[in-house]
Order: sequence, then C-alpha cells, then structure tokens
Amino acid sequence: MWIEPIERARSNSRRGAVAALVLTLLYLMLGRLTFTVSVEHSNVTSVVFAPEGIALAFAVMFGPRVAWGVLFGQTLLSIWSGPSVIGGLAIGVVNSLECVLGAFLFARWRISPTFGHPRDVLLFVAVVFLVLQPISATGGVSVLWAVGAAPLDRIPDLLEPFWIHGIQQPLTDAGEIPSAWLHWWIGNAVGQVLIAPLILAWAIRGIPRRRTTSPDLIVSAVAITLLGIAATVLPVYPLLMLGVTYPLLVWIGLRRGLRGVTTANVLIAPAITWAGASGAGFLAHLSVPDRLAHVSFFIATATVFSLMLYAMFEERRQLVERLDSLTRVDTLVPLANRRHFVEHLQAELDTATRLDSQLAVVVFDIDHFKRINDDHGHALGDQTLTAVAETCNSVIRRGDIAARMGGEEFAVVLPGCGLDDAGDFGDRLRAAISEQHRTRDDLPAVTVSVGVAAARPHDSLDVLLNRADQALYAAKRAGRNAVEVAGS
Repeated sequence: MWIEPIERARSNSRRGAVAALVLTLLYLMLGRLTFTVSVEHSNVTSVVFAPEGIALAFAVMFGPRVAWGVLFGQTLLSIWSGPSVIGGLAIGVVNSLECVLGAFLFARWRISPTFGHPRDVLLFVAVVFLVLQPISATGGVSVLWAVGAAPLDRIPDLLEPFWIHGIQQPLTDAGEIPSAWLHWWIGNAVGQVLIAPLILAWAIRGIPRRRTTSPDLIVSAVAITLLGIAATVLPVYPLLMLGVTYPLLVWIGLRRGLRGVTTANVLIAPAITWAGASGAGFLAHLSVPDRLAHVSFFIATATVFSLMLYAMFEERRQLVERLDSLTRVDTLVPLANRRHFVEHLQAELDTATRLDSQLAVVVFDIDHFKRINDDHGHALGDQTLTAVAETCNSVIRRGDIAARMGGEEFAVVLPGCGLDDAGDFGDRLRAAISEQHRTRDDLPAVTVSVGVAAARPHDSLDVLLNRADQALYAAKRAGRNAVEVAGS
C-alpha cells in the first residue's frame, strides 16, 4: 500500500465527488483572483497560479475522479475571465489530463506526500517542472494562439459569442509564443510546488509534528511579518532577499517541520511577488511580466530549497529514531531488548529505594522450546516467540516494561507492585500464553514457567534478578507450566 489514508480516500466515491465540487469552486475563485492580478498588456503573465497546486494535491489525495473539477473550474473561469469558452474548455481538458498524469506519477514512482526523503522532493520537482507544466504550457499557449490566430470573419455567428472575450486575451502574434510559454510554465509550476505540499501537509495524517511552544510560534510569526513588510517597503536586491529569506526558511524547517515550512512559503510568496511587481531595485528596467517571471523563479528556488532541507532533516531524524530503536527494541519480537530492560530496571530500582515503594520482577521462558525448533523448524520457532511476546504485551499494564532477555527467556518489570500482585500477574500471563494456541491454528501448544521476585531493601539489580531466576528454576522443577514466587 502506498499511503494508507490516501488509499482510503481514493476508494471513497462520495469523498471524491465532494472533493471535485470543492475543487471546481476553488479553481474558479482563485483562478479569477490570479487573472485579475496577473494580466498585463493583454498577455499571459507568470503570477503564481494557485489552482494548479490545489488540483494536483486533490488528484493525489482523491484520485483521477476529481479531474472533472478541473475541467468545470477552468471552463467556468473562461466564461468569467476569458480568453473564450471554447478556449477555456480546451485548456480545461489539457489541465485535467495533466492533473490525472500527476496523480498517476505520484503513485507509480512512490512519491511520498509527506516528503520525508530527498528522493521524494527531487521526483516531485521533476514531475512538476519537467513533465506536468511543459504539457500544460504547451497545450495552453497553443490554445491561446489558435484562438487568436483564427480569422474572425470565418467564425460562425453561433460560435462568435463563445470565441473571444474576457480579461485574458489570446495570442495573435507567433513571436509572443516563447515568452508566453515561459510565463505559463513558471507560473503554474510555482503554483504546484508552493500550494500542493501545503495542502498535503495539512490534510494527510501521520506527518511528523514538531513540538510546538508559544515562543517558537511568536518568533516565526514575527519573522514572517517583518520579512513581508521589508519585501514590500525596501528596494529589491537579490542578495538581500537571499540573505533574509533562506535563513528564515532554514530555521522554520528545523523548528516547525513540513507544515511550518509550507505555510511559511505561502505567507512569504505574496510579499516577494508584490515587491517584484513594484519594480523597485534591480527589476525596475523590466516589464511587469518579466519582473513576475524573475520573482517566480526566486520563489520556486526558495520553495524547493526549503522542501529539500526539510526532507534532509526528516530523513536524519528517522535514521536517529531507527538507531535509537535498535538500542532499545529486540530485533525479533515487539519487546524491549536486554540492554534497555536492564537500564530501565536499574532506574526503577533506584526510584523504589529512594521512595521506599514496591517493585517486582517476573521472568519466564517457554517450556521445551528446543523441541519446537527441532520438530517444526526455526521459522515456526520465531513465530512462537513473536506470539508469546504479543500475548505478554496484551497482559502488562501501562508503565510496565517487558523484554526478551535472550533465546526463549523473557522478563517484565512491575513498578509499584508487591509480591502477591506480581504472583497474580504471573499466573494471568501463564494462563494467557497457554491459551493462545486455541486462537492461532498455525502455532503449537505452548506453556511457560514463571518466576516472581519482589525488591527488598538494599537489593542490587543482580541480586533481584538472581532471586527471580531461582524462582523460575523452581517452577521448572515443579513440572513446568507453573508460577513460583520467591520467598513465599
């Protein structure tokens, strides 16, 4: 399975229909807003086209069935904004197919929407910049040119109301195509790398969350606000923008995780776009479309940089967690290993001595385990060990620690538990394990012998464990499948 929450969402047809309807409305409203802001000199410009990012995120989460939301949204957008109803329908078909292809490539190439590894970010960027947006830009600009190049006197009267209208005009000169293609490509690409990760980060469960503190949130909010004000007030210089934006994104990536990084990117982008459109500083000699193209490249670079940085930190965090798990968890069964058990027992013993509280230890091993290996093979022996460990986990209390000490021997620390209660626990554990084969046809009948010991004043760890071991040996001498309590 790829990502479990996404698989469930894709299999839910009702959710898909609702998502497509929501996508239609968002595509229409945000597309209209973008056209209102971006259109200059009756040509296409490269302001961030947010609907493309929303469409990709929805397609990844809900599957191809939301493509009709893109088609309807783009068509309605063209009725409202231009270039024409027919042109909008054609662009909608192109963008719908591009959206479906994006969702397919996410699943086919196993790109994780959690962006937890640099590989995920690299493939995501490649899909957007090298596959999806070349398709969208080529199809979209071709439609604009076809609509603009068609002789108006040859358009049937019935189609004329649907041909050219709105604030976004078609292309009439073939010389405009390269510039229009570049602006379309970068505007849509930035919309996808900026918006899609934001939606995925907040919509998908299971994304690692960093611990949130009020000072961190306040500092992040103040820093983003100051950067926005500075970008709209101060002259735009590349080194100044780099020197302020990138360190802030690094800090947010370290402190806030994927949700913090994607949110910061979306909050910072409008201020930088406004600064670029104003023409202050090094962009003053450029036209508005070219200024926006330059700024879009900067936003794309900063966004990809922050996502890659987050992925590197997240991969390192996962590696540290895995290494930490190897020092604490047994390699075969879902219990602590001997090292972690001994460290934990020593800490609990120190606490019990200091607070004069109760503490007990239960040790047990599987009776005639060698016979199971010899008669059924080591694979079934490993399954038996795992089943015993799972049964033990189902019996212990919250706060107890169970471990595999080696081979077929296990142990449990029972903080706050006296000798009598520990003996009762040992008997419940023995009974549960002896019954597990009744619900598991693939396992042989298994019994365990159990030894119980309670901590005494001035006990050392070795003395306590040795007393529990002696009780275990007594249980075996008594015929196995028994519980013996030390000192009883």
